[in-house]
Amino acid sequence: MTYLRTNSRSAQHRTRAVIAASTGIVIVIALIHIISPNLISGIWTAIARPFWRIEFSVESGAIRSIETLVAENEELRRRMIEIGARLDTIHFVELQNSELKYLLERTISTSTTNSILAAVLERPPFGPYDELIIDIGKDKGLTVKDKIYAPGKILIGEIGAVLGKTSKVILFSSPGNKYEVLIGPRHVPATAIGRGGGQYEAHVARDIPIKEGDFIEVPSLSDLPFAVVTSVISDTAQPFETILFAPVVNVYQLRWVLVEKQ
Repeated sequence: MTYLRTNSRSAQHRTRAVIAASTGIVIVIALIHIISPNLISGIWTAIARPFWRIEFSVESGAIRSIETLVAENEELRRRMIEIGARLDTIHFVELQNSELKYLLERTISTSTTNSILAAVLERPPFGPYDELIIDIGKDKGLTVKDKIYAPGKILIGEIGAVLGKTSKVILFSSPGNKYEVLIGPRHVPATAIGRGGGQYEAHVARDIPIKEGDFIEVPSLSDLPFAVVTSVISDTAQPFETILFAPVVNVYQLRWVLVEKQ
């Protein structure tokens, strides 16, 4: 019986303590609310703010899965590549327009003949050796032996065959072709032989002063400079030296030519 009474008294003491503590907390809260009405709401707001932000981020889509972020990153990368390709295309078109403008201005200002602009569809090394395929033919009145000029009014070949809407150009540098040429400021006569790929060679006496950069003329083909000396090969054991020359344009990079109709 003594034991039961002791437990009962302990329970009563705990109950009284809880009631007293609760009453004290209520009184303290009431006093704080009377003295500073916004303090409790401020504390509650500070505690709840992080949870509110998380809820807002979830509802607005700010917090997304890794798969979603990866997909969006790939989409942005694809768009950047697409924009870069468009810029490259614009740059290419601008360069092409500048080149065409230059060619047309040169045609108008330097030639009174009937010249037609043509695009090069095939060129070495992708086409037949020392041949070009251009995008005009009988539809523009072209005929065999019409002269072909590179930009700058540089004679490089002539029409070898004409089809409906295309033509084949035979370059003068085709292997085996021979031309009587004049070399340098002294107009040294020589016979030039085509080496292919826009290259030519000729042989002259070793004591004749010829240097790299000297112009080559072919009176039978054109009254304009035909090519320039690119190399002089001399052998003291031989009485002749070999002169290599080529047009100032690279026939492997031609995209446009002018056709001078007869």
